[in-house]
Amino acid sequence: MLARRARRAREITSLLARGARSDVFLANDASREASTSSRRSKPSNETKPSEAKRTLLREHLHDALYAPNKGYFTNDRKTSAPVGTMDEGAIDFKALRGQDDYFGELNRRYARLGAQWLTPGEIFAPHYADALVRYVLETHRGDCGDDEALEPLRVYEIGGGAGTFASGFLDAVKREAPKVYEKMRYTSIDISKRLCDDQLNRVRRSGHANDVHDATVGDATSLQTWGATNEETCFVIALEVLDNLPHDRVWRPKRGEGEWMQTEIVRNLTTGELAQREAPLADALIQRTLQAIDLTADLAVDGDGGAYNPRGFMHSIRRALTSLASSGDETWFVPTGSMQLMETLHAKRPNHRFIAADFDTLPNVRIEGVNAPLVATQRVGGQTDDHDTYLLPERLAGSADVFFPTCFDTLRAIDFATSSQNTHRANARLCTIVTTKKFMTDYADVAATVTGSGYNPLLQDFSNTKFLLSGAPAHPHDHDHDDH
Repeated sequence: MLARRARRAREITSLLARGARSDVFLANDASREASTSSRRSKPSNETKPSEAKRTLLREHLHDALYAPNKGYFTNDRKTSAPVGTMDEGAIDFKALRGQDDYFGELNRRYARLGAQWLTPGEIFAPHYADALVRYVLETHRGDCGDDEALEPLRVYEIGGGAGTFASGFLDAVKREAPKVYEKMRYTSIDISKRLCDDQLNRVRRSGHANDVHDATVGDATSLQTWGATNEETCFVIALEVLDNLPHDRVWRPKRGEGEWMQTEIVRNLTTGELAQREAPLADALIQRTLQAIDLTADLAVDGDGGAYNPRGFMHSIRRALTSLASSGDETWFVPTGSMQLMETLHAKRPNHRFIAADFDTLPNVRIEGVNAPLVATQRVGGQTDDHDTYLLPERLAGSADVFFPTCFDTLRAIDFATSSQNTHRANARLCTIVTTKKFMTDYADVAATVTGSGYNPLLQDFSNTKFLLSGAPAHPHDHDHDDH
C-alpha cells in the first residue's frame, strides 16, 4: 500500500514539477495572507447604492463564527462557551448496560449543560486522548528505543475547546513516557480568548506547568499566528476543527460543464437582509482549492474521487437520474479554510505531522449543494434548531454553529498539493485516511469503553468520523479509508 502511494506521489510530483499545476499553487506568504480577505473579484453587476460592499462566503462565515465579541465561538457575553465539559467526571462505560443506557447517559448530561456541544474527546475522556498519545509516541519514537535520546516532543493543538483533550494528552505522556514529558512542549492555539483561557486553566488544574504547556490566542489559518518559520519536527492536532473552517460556494448553470462562478454575500442597507449572488470566479484561494480538488481522484488509492467527483457504476446511475430530475445547475461548497490552513502550516511549520479527526458526513442538511453545511442553534439541555440558510437575520447573528462535512480524499489532495510546493521539503507527502473505528481499535484501550451488551460507543458511535494522519508508521497500521 505504501509503495503504491509513494509511486503515485512521485507521478503527481512530476506533473507539478513540469508546471502542470504549479502556477496555481505557487503563492508567496504575502499573497496567501491577502487571499484571506480578498475582494478583488468583480461582481457580475455593480453594487447598488442600497447595498453594502460584497464579501465572499468564507468572509461572511468567518464573521458569523469568529468575529470579535459577536461570533458563535468568540461571543464572550454568552453565559457559557459553546463547548461543554463533563463536570460530573468521566463516563463509566462498563457500568452501562448497552446502547440505550449510553444514549440515556448522554442525554442526562446534555440536560445539565447550557447551550453547548460535547465533542468525542470530551465524551470519551480520558480514552480518546490516551489513544492519540499512543499513536504520537509510536510515531515520535520510530526505531529509537531510548526516550532520553529522542528530540523534544513538540505538539500544537488547534481549537482545543475546554482543554479536556490537552489535559488528558499531557497526563498520558507523563504517565506512559516520563522522559519524553520532561522535554516536551504543548501549545494550544484558539481564536477565542475565552476558550484559550479555559484550556490554560484546565491544564494548570491538572498539574502541568507553563514550561510544558502554553496557550496562544490567534487564527491558526493566519501566517501571523505562527510567527517565524520553524523547521522543527512537530505534531499539529486538529480535532473537530476542519468542519468549522470557512468554505466558499461555487456555482455553474450546467452540471459538469462551463466555468465556475464564485458566490458573494451582500447586505441591503435599508432592510438589513442578506442575499447571495454569483460573480465571475476571480479569487485566487478558491482557484487553488478547485485545483486541489482536481487532484483528488488521481491521488485516491481506491480510485475514488471523493465527495466532489465520486466514481463507480452505481454513482453514474444516481448522477444521471439526479441530472434528469434537477434544474441542471451545480453547486459546490469548497474547503478554502482548510486550503489556507495547510498552506500556512507548510509555510510556517514545514516539518509538521498533521493529525485531524472530523465528520465525513452530516445528517439532515437542509442546504443544497455538494458538501453543504449544517446550520444549527444549540438550546439549553442539548436540543437543537436546524436552519435552512447561513444568511441568518441580524437578531440571530452569532447564535448558530455552521459546520461542514470533511471530504477526506480532498483534504489529502490539499495537503499533497501544498506540501509539494514546500521549499523546505524534498518530496510531497501523501497522508493516510482511517476510520475512527480502525484508529481506536489500533490505539485505544477498547476494553475500557465496552458496555454490558458488548456495544462499544468509542467504536460504534460517531461512525461518520475519520482520521487523517500525515505521519502514519509503515507498520502495521497502514490502512486506507475503506477499512472498517
